[in-house]
Amino acid sequence: MKNHRSTKQRHDLRLPASPFASCFAASPGTACAVPRAPALRPPVMPMLGALALALLTGHAAHAQTAAAATALPPVVVSASGYPQSLSSALPSVSVITREQIEESGAQNLTTLLQQAAGVQVTSNGGPGQSGNVFVRGFGGTDVLVLLDGVPINAQDTTGTAYLNNVTTDQIQRIEIIRGNVSAIYGSGAIGGVVLITTRKGGKTPQASVSVTAGSRNTATVSANASGEVGKTQLQAGISRYTTQGISSINPEQQSHVNPNANGYRNTTINGSIVQELTPGQSLGLRAFRSEGRASYDSYGAYASPTDTNLSSTTQSLYQLFSDNQLATNWTSHLSLSQQATANTVDNFSAYPYDINYRTRTQQLLWRNVVQLDSAWTATAGLDLQRQSITSLTGSINATSRNANAVFVGLNGAFSGNQIQLNLRHDSIDGYSGQNTGYLGYGRELGGGYKAIASYSTAFNAAPLGYLYAPYYGNPALRPEKAHSAEAGLQWSRGPNVLRATLFQTQATDQWIYDYNTSTFQNIASSRTRGLELTGRGAWHGWAYDANLTLQQPVNTSLPGDPTLQRRARSLANVSVNHAIGNVLYGATLHYSGPRWDNDANGNPTTLGAYTTVDLTASGPITPQWSWNARVQNLFDKKYQTAYSYNREPFGVFLGLTWRPLGS
Repeated sequence: MKNHRSTKQRHDLRLPASPFASCFAASPGTACAVPRAPALRPPVMPMLGALALALLTGHAAHAQTAAAATALPPVVVSASGYPQSLSSALPSVSVITREQIEESGAQNLTTLLQQAAGVQVTSNGGPGQSGNVFVRGFGGTDVLVLLDGVPINAQDTTGTAYLNNVTTDQIQRIEIIRGNVSAIYGSGAIGGVVLITTRKGGKTPQASVSVTAGSRNTATVSANASGEVGKTQLQAGISRYTTQGISSINPEQQSHVNPNANGYRNTTINGSIVQELTPGQSLGLRAFRSEGRASYDSYGAYASPTDTNLSSTTQSLYQLFSDNQLATNWTSHLSLSQQATANTVDNFSAYPYDINYRTRTQQLLWRNVVQLDSAWTATAGLDLQRQSITSLTGSINATSRNANAVFVGLNGAFSGNQIQLNLRHDSIDGYSGQNTGYLGYGRELGGGYKAIASYSTAFNAAPLGYLYAPYYGNPALRPEKAHSAEAGLQWSRGPNVLRATLFQTQATDQWIYDYNTSTFQNIASSRTRGLELTGRGAWHGWAYDANLTLQQPVNTSLPGDPTLQRRARSLANVSVNHAIGNVLYGATLHYSGPRWDNDANGNPTTLGAYTTVDLTASGPITPQWSWNARVQNLFDKKYQTAYSYNREPFGVFLGLTWRPLGS
């Protein structure tokens, strides 16, 4: 069994991708994170160029048109628990709207996420392959992912959300909070939170059918409809995505690799019904299900070029909810949800094995928002969860635990000052009670400028797989602890919001797989500090979104504080859109600095810096028909985000959309 597990293939999927996932690209018995990481000195010119673009865009925002000045920044819900404008939010937040999703042409969630400030995505190949999402240097178990308000981080030995299995057709919006917000969302939010909202119904009847086809035999078909019948709002959607994919592993870097392309297919359905009982009182039901299946490669001494391996992931969410106006100044949201993730890995090599985990979270959430007066808002509620894991292959016994919390918040303004205070108490089986807090302060300086500062604390309870899985589990694991501080300056006017933020997060008691004991242990600590520049808005008919992150994510548990594995010290993104006639043109540039990873022998090696450029265009044909086009990786840049794993080359994709009710 040990030999079978040493077959290098998709182990990033099974072993956790925590801030110390440095170990998990190596086979058991291979030295991990002990060698000094190569010195990473990011190229200066790409960094300065990205910074110049961001700053020039910012200065240009002062010359905004009158039309743009009347527009508003996007609304944010995640930063405080109730709606507020992006410019009013004290935590650092990025928003991706449905309109931006369609304009980007992106077909998978991770493509969208990597365009946000401070976000870095790694992948073990093309679409559907396992990977990780880092926010300000923290990833895996330290980034909490919510789907319609329900945590979807698996309780298996990854502890991560299977975002590689989430396509974009059924997503309405995404909010990304950068930095520690455990006082609002609880365990797992040390690095940040990704909030995914699925499509909802509305009063206006809408319907659409979309077809997209392109390189590598990629095809997407989706249909969506929504509207209101009497006092009932209905919504339904379905999408199907298939691709031949790419050959995930470079055979020049790993041995015994199957050279064939690794395909992926996904089917997602989404639906909701909301009944207005009386004015201000509604009851609803929501359902979401995503089924994905991908082939992946083995490599190493126990692999063969003829191996065929499959990974299947199913994610589902069922939610009953009630929204109630209990008083003129008091709104309440009550939901009962069940989220489940099933993941099966079938290895058909000369030493075959199966891995099958099923995790489930049942949640009762009660959130209340009370408008105390025109300037002050209070929030309070309960978050009661039942978390469980089981395995059909018998590699882990069925186990479960309760995770209950109470939370309160206060947000207000007086005399040019803004205050946000959040407190939360979590009680999780197997741990003592955990208290976390967030204190944010803003000061209006005039001329659209605002100074911002915050301090927060966090904790993270180990996933059940970390505690009880054979070979790896350790029931004595302590929760991770962290504290964060931020200071920033923001300028906003009309739709334009520019922000510079200095940040630092220090985490202790972090989990790492210890090859000496063959279990997870609390033997790691890390620190990330850096500077983040963000800007979005409109200028003379141009829409822009730019960001630059300069960070130092380091392992403070090793001598010399080496950079954490696969983390870049510099990240930048620039996106622009402009309409010429009735055609909207767009371009997106993504830059990542160098990172280090373990090579095939477990020795540190450098993954080079890279820049990719994508182009988009879209426009109407008739009031009912429209077209869209996307060029991916325009200059066919060859790069890797994990050692030996290829990323997608140049590609072209064309699509048609039919809206029978018009736009």
